Amino acid sequence: MLTATGNAAAARGVGSYDREVQAELVRQLYRQVPGSMVANIVVAGILSYALWNIVPRGTLLAWLTVVVVVVVLRLAQAHAFLRRDIPPERMPFWARTSALGSSLIGLIWVLASLLFLDPKRPISLIAVTVIVMGISAGSVVNLASYLPSFLVVVGPAMLALIGVLLWHGDAITYTIALLSAVASIAYVVGARNVHRLLVGSLQLGFENVALRRDAEGKTALLEATLQNMRQGITLTDREGRLRTWNPQFAQLLGIARTAPTEGALLDASIAECEPPLELGGVSNVEYRRTDGTVVEIAQNAMPDGGRVTTYTDISELKRRESALELARRNAEQANAAKTRFLAAASHDLRQPIHALGLLIATLSDRVRNESTASILGQIDTAVDAIDFMLNSLLDISKLDAGVMQPQFAPVDLGALLEQLNTEYQPVASITGNSLTIRAAALYVRSDASMLHRILANLISNALRYTVDGRVLVGVRRRGEAIRLDVCDSGPGIPPESLDDIFLEFHQLGNPERDRRKGLGLGLAIVKRLAALLGHPIEVQSTLGRGSRFSLTVPLAVAGVSAVAAEVEPAWLGPTLRGQRVLVLDDDTAVLDAMRGLLERWGCDVATCTTPEEAEAQFASFGVPQLVIVDYRLRRNASGIETIGRLQQRSGRRVPALVITGDTAPDRLREAQRSGYPLLHKPVKPPQLHMVMRQILQASSPQ
Repeated sequence: MLTATGNAAAARGVGSYDREVQAELVRQLYRQVPGSMVANIVVAGILSYALWNIVPRGTLLAWLTVVVVVVVLRLAQAHAFLRRDIPPERMPFWARTSALGSSLIGLIWVLASLLFLDPKRPISLIAVTVIVMGISAGSVVNLASYLPSFLVVVGPAMLALIGVLLWHGDAITYTIALLSAVASIAYVVGARNVHRLLVGSLQLGFENVALRRDAEGKTALLEATLQNMRQGITLTDREGRLRTWNPQFAQLLGIARTAPTEGALLDASIAECEPPLELGGVSNVEYRRTDGTVVEIAQNAMPDGGRVTTYTDISELKRRESALELARRNAEQANAAKTRFLAAASHDLRQPIHALGLLIATLSDRVRNESTASILGQIDTAVDAIDFMLNSLLDISKLDAGVMQPQFAPVDLGALLEQLNTEYQPVASITGNSLTIRAAALYVRSDASMLHRILANLISNALRYTVDGRVLVGVRRRGEAIRLDVCDSGPGIPPESLDDIFLEFHQLGNPERDRRKGLGLGLAIVKRLAALLGHPIEVQSTLGRGSRFSLTVPLAVAGVSAVAAEVEPAWLGPTLRGQRVLVLDDDTAVLDAMRGLLERWGCDVATCTTPEEAEAQFASFGVPQLVIVDYRLRRNASGIETIGRLQQRSGRRVPALVITGDTAPDRLREAQRSGYPLLHKPVKPPQLHMVMRQILQASSPQ
């Protein structure tokens, strides 16, 4: 609520009180009427006295009567306004009414100029001119709150004066007319400035009132909040003296019996805590009272040197944390014990199982009758099942113990999916399913063997639980990553079991524990491997319609990816024709093959076997559009370092592509850190063509 109130107040800036300002301007306009009417009567009397013996007295008395009538009407109008509480929406009407009354004042001074101004009589010229200009000057202050009222007085009065002066047409009247015109302009400018000043002052006044009310509301709200919040709070000045606090502060520290006083030192107030408490300059501290209550104390400095300190009872939280910590340690110990047991059991059982397998093979060679052949086959199948279970248990143990660490490197996803297709098509035929794996010419960053294991387990699981259905493996691009989907048309997974399927030995639809349906370890291994690789895995399933397991894997080279749909026979198009390409490799057979391939694509090719030859080629061949280098050259020369020297020689960044057959993890990491696109030998021509095209398109001016 504090924030909402503050924002509401801040949102009301200049111009937010137009209605209130306009209403107040009209009120000021009417409050000025009595004084200005008195001034008009006095000035009219002075003018009559000055002209009593100069102009016809009848005319003068008639004009003076009109003045009195107009003044009475204006006073009645002001009285009618001031005795009422006029709502703001009625103010425009009263403003127009005031302008109408002011026009009558302007009319009487127009008549004064027309009836009494005679340049041949100096007293008439002086009296009328001075009085009309004086009335106009006074209107700047009295009528500036509503400019139309000002204009209907000053405009006609000054125009009539100037007109009469010009009508008589001598040098003196022309001069006075000119001065009157200048004065008229000054009056208008002055009235406009006074009006703006009034508007600004009123606006500021309303804003100050609103801010004061808002501040009072915030103060009351803050006070109520402090008194009712569960936390304790203190506010101290730069000298550490208490300025604001709430009762909870004393209660939480156990010093409620000696209530703090304003201006007292905070350190002195908390000195009575048991055990003693010293805050000093520590930002956060946990204070444990003798009765076991734990209070978290947090100090925050303010710009003026003071401090805001909060006190929170975290006793229950600490008890829960202790219980959770104990449970975590027990779980870790149990998990470690399970891992040690599984690893030991796997190791100890492998020896007799291995011996059993050898004995069965020996026995099979000696026993030839058909009656025992089937029994031996069943024994061999049982041994295979035990061996598979032990391998799965060993994998679980390694993953839990953190022994298995991924070796991240670019992985040829297309080749991996083709390999999986070859492996599992026979399994699909046995289970009566249709297996479709849509390969894609992409490189992803992962561990090849772990990624293969994840996908193999997902495909095997889909084929095992799908009967006479379809299993589809697809690839979808997601920005700088791809999503691998393994979809099946099997029975589906109940929503309440979606999390349980990743637990060890948990199987759906296999209460009899038929080992032909697996051991319930495949998805557990998948979950652990995906977490180890940092590849998010998701499951979506509909009962009776099938399931989809999705694995998100990052692309290996940002901006350089190979999508199967793009690698079509049209990749041998004219996009590389005329491009100058420099190829650096220490294998002459590779250079010959690259030259032939690139020249067939229309490239202008230069080849070299050493960095020195490459630098010489820059002089004779010219700066190429693309440099293709082998990562490791003769005499342990680095292709990446050679690229740097070539770019330094050319004075600009030349697009480059690194090709390597090295699989050492440290070298692969170095190649990845270089920032250059990286391909691994053997490189397929469509893939090379597409990557070259993307690099050249990215480096060409847009």
